[in-house]
Amino acid sequence: MNWLTKVLRFGEKIKKVIKERPTKEEILQSSWVSCCAGPILKKEIFNDETQHVCPKCNKHYPLSPKQRFDYFFGKDNYTIVETPKVYDDPLNWPNGVYKKKLAAARKLTGQHCSVLVAQGIKDGIGITTFAIDSRFIGGSINVSSGEAITKACQIAIDSNNPLIAWSEGGGQSMFESNLSLHMMTKTVLAVNTLKSNKLPFINCYVNKCYGGISASFAGISDIAFAEESSMIGFAGQHIVKNQTREVLPEDFQTAESLLKTGFVDAVYHRKEINEKIMNILKILLHKHDASSEVNDELTNETSENNQSSRAIAS
Repeated sequence: MNWLTKVLRFGEKIKKVIKERPTKEEILQSSWVSCCAGPILKKEIFNDETQHVCPKCNKHYPLSPKQRFDYFFGKDNYTIVETPKVYDDPLNWPNGVYKKKLAAARKLTGQHCSVLVAQGIKDGIGITTFAIDSRFIGGSINVSSGEAITKACQIAIDSNNPLIAWSEGGGQSMFESNLSLHMMTKTVLAVNTLKSNKLPFINCYVNKCYGGISASFAGISDIAFAEESSMIGFAGQHIVKNQTREVLPEDFQTAESLLKTGFVDAVYHRKEINEKIMNILKILLHKHDASSEVNDELTNETSENNQSSRAIAS
């Protein structure tokens, strides 16, 4: 057997192994998910009781924006706000590669961009909120997404609502280059306009939040909450490690470590974060006296961190 025959046979073995691996579609359609204890039935984790959190290892799995709104306001107890639609492929990528990605993401999520905006009433308080869907090209912020966030700020001002953001994703869309980077500035200006109207802005970091998201609107909230074990940063761990040539701490960029340094104000389990948000809103909007649900523990826990936020939102 000469070397060429060996190479060909080795190539056939590789093809066989690759064919045996499941495709992305097969993984999505599977009834199983790999977690702490190995394969677990999806129905044991992905249900309303667990809110997509593993009961054994406490891993918080992603939620779609509508699922977040359902858990926050109550199922379908909110209104989805229509947001601007802009030109899909401003840079005219070769072979329609970007248009194909947009089409696939829209089919998967049912959204025209990565950001979904909603309005509803919770505990007698009108609230405007938006959430980013990481399934939409990694939750990247393109021009349409930036315009959606700007629209959320505007309707919050028009409705005299506080604004809540659920932030995740990898940052700005490089498929739209400087146009998407421009959205960092525009969303910051929109949030600052909201603040100038003395309306609270609460940002909730969920796993994972990086790049131009954490570096723009998400980073300038009055109150910053995070779900447990969320990863938050600008550049990813591997990039930081390769650039600095340093050994990073085990908890590097975790929400728990950022709580210690003051980047986030509190870290909560998904099942309790909605209650904590409402407690803070009742304090900021001076509605806590009318509600027996606001507990002294949260007030004491957040009083020192929120002095500046109260001045803005009072």
